[in-house]
Amino acid sequence: MEQIDLVEAERRSFRTATDTGLWDIMIAAVISMLAVAPYLSPTMGDFWSSAIFVPVWIVVYLGLRLVRRHVVVPRVGMIRIGKHREGRLRRVSWVMLGVNVVALVAGIVAATRPVSVEAWAYPVSLGVVMLVGFSLAAYYLDVPRYFVYGLVLVAAPALGEWLFQQGRVSHHGFPVVFGTAAVLITLGGILRFVRAVPFHAPPPGVGSAKDR
Repeated sequence: MEQIDLVEAERRSFRTATDTGLWDIMIAAVISMLAVAPYLSPTMGDFWSSAIFVPVWIVVYLGLRLVRRHVVVPRVGMIRIGKHREGRLRRVSWVMLGVNVVALVAGIVAATRPVSVEAWAYPVSLGVVMLVGFSLAAYYLDVPRYFVYGLVLVAAPALGEWLFQQGRVSHHGFPVVFGTAAVLITLGGILRFVRAVPFHAPPPGVGSAKDR
């Protein structure tokens, strides 16, 4: 009798149902704020230049949720999280809490140091937090592509700061490096969506499935 690896079967089913490229597009929408906000900050202030993106993110999220409910779920299906993955999620949550605490402390320390130190401390710490966050997402969701995104984003702020100090770009290079990253991640999400979601008509009655 053929033996079935339940953990591997759960991993494949979970990835099939969740890795459809939609989260990539949502991630790119969030990252785009880092590219556009520097241009808005002089007139709107640091807070509102970022806060203005919240309704944009809500609209993008609701749009992607509709796509998931009416396009993805009828064709790919849904999956319930098992105990194995719940344990992973708990570990990820604790690690992210620790990373955020370290990032907060680093930000406070950087703010009390000379400008030359602060200029590099912020982009480097931001990149590290992004790398850790995306690495944990890759681990939890079993999507290695997210680790690649993390590598791109950990290099982006440091590269932007270097370009800025060389006098080649403005706004610490954020519009260039994060704008490029957002475009690449969006293209990756669209490509994944096209490859992961079958576009033939679902069987009769399946289209009524609800997202939970």
